[in-house]
Amino acid sequence: MSNRRLTTTSYALLSQLSLRPWSTYELARQSARYFRYVWPRAESAIYREVKQLAQAGLVESRKEFVGRRARTVYSISKAGLAELREWFDTPPSPIAMEFEGMLRLFVAPVATTEQVRAALEQVRADNLQMIDFGGEVKQEYLDGRGALQDQVYVRALAIDFFVSLMNTVDAWVERTLGEIATWDHLSVTERNERALEILAQVPVDTPAAPTPATPVVPESQRRSPRYPRG
Repeated sequence: MSNRRLTTTSYALLSQLSLRPWSTYELARQSARYFRYVWPRAESAIYREVKQLAQAGLVESRKEFVGRRARTVYSISKAGLAELREWFDTPPSPIAMEFEGMLRLFVAPVATTEQVRAALEQVRADNLQMIDFGGEVKQEYLDGRGALQDQVYVRALAIDFFVSLMNTVDAWVERTLGEIATWDHLSVTERNERALEILAQVPVDTPAAPTPATPVVPESQRRSPRYPRG
């Protein structure tokens, strides 16, 4: 087996292959359907990674024919399964989020109100598509058509998370657009006063006594990923 260091993408593919054998095309399709929300990777990266896993002896391949067309089907090897089980014994990296719409909101003072509104409208449109997708996947499993129907007990928990998250984003965008609509009628001082009212209503506990300095980012967010992102 190769001494090549595995990445989180390596483990994502080993995880998929531990469930059942897949062709390269099926692996890329399943990754696009399910992993894109938690570990988005280009299709070309999936093809490249599975070949490297095969070279490392962590997956096995065989040729199959669909009619006259040949395809390569991959399955996890004993070494790959052992590697995957070792990975499960390690702590996961903390939650991270790439959210360009939020980045643009952070720098809203250098943009026009219309530019900020347009960015958030795009966030809402994209988010609604993801909610619709969640509904389709939910129905797929309710109809007994899921690709991994025998593991619906796991898939249901993941779908619950994603739909809950997307619904949270949708509600936040709606509130934020409503707030931004008032900006053109308020001075910066008035906007800041209104912002403090909003903060006071944010549902999170605050320290019993004022903190002596700027809060430090939680240790979990400062912890380096155990494995390269890949």
